[in-house]
Amino acid sequence: MNKPFYRIIRPIHSDHFGQDHLLDSRYCGETISLIHSYHIIQKDFKQVFDFIELHDKNKETFSHRLYELLLRVCTEFENNCKGILIANGYVYSSNLNATDYFKINSASKLNEYEVKLSIWNPTELIFKPFENWNGSTYLPLNWYQAYNNVKHNRSTEFEKASLDNVTKAIGGLFVILASQFGRLVFNPYQPTMMTFGSDGFHTVQDSIFSIKFPQWDASENIYQWDSIKNSSDPFQEFNFNV
Repeated sequence: MNKPFYRIIRPIHSDHFGQDHLLDSRYCGETISLIHSYHIIQKDFKQVFDFIELHDKNKETFSHRLYELLLRVCTEFENNCKGILIANGYVYSSNLNATDYFKINSASKLNEYEVKLSIWNPTELIFKPFENWNGSTYLPLNWYQAYNNVKHNRSTEFEKASLDNVTKAIGGLFVILASQFGRLVFNPYQPTMMTFGSDGFHTVQDSIFSIKFPQWDASENIYQWDSIKNSSDPFQEFNFNV
């Protein structure tokens, strides 16, 4: 592949995600803002740990603070999905929704991303936030469905603002950002030294989550960035309209 897509990562070579084209403002004009927003959410999520132990026995714990986080996280997720689709020329006639966002999976392999939360007890928590999107037919994401339920009817659905759903939602936001910005998701301001574990997960010291990226065919690698970066049109649109 000679040109990278807008807001959709591909390896520069092998399994290495280069950063140069990801920092080009033509690729995405709000990279730092989007990632910074995630890190504010991550900081606020850490404050939850002062009151709720990250433990299997607390998965169904719910509160107003968790409700607030769930709304913020999923709103940010929607914002990223809309940005990806619009940047790639997606044509739509009404408000975008989850069935539209599902189309991004065909370009980014969202369902293959794995997220690990090592500080969960009694054992580390490993999950795929988009696992339900592993087929050709749309299925709802449990954490996103919970967000919609509690947003529209908090009086009867308040328990959906649970620790489990908030954790999975933040993992989903982390993945949608990683699918656009690769390792920049850990720090958009300067190059980040990542640890690559024997289990295939990438992590950095201050991140709550570790992440495992999908595998890509060699034909999908980007080889020509240095030769096209100074051109007027170095990016291409992924066709979401088929």
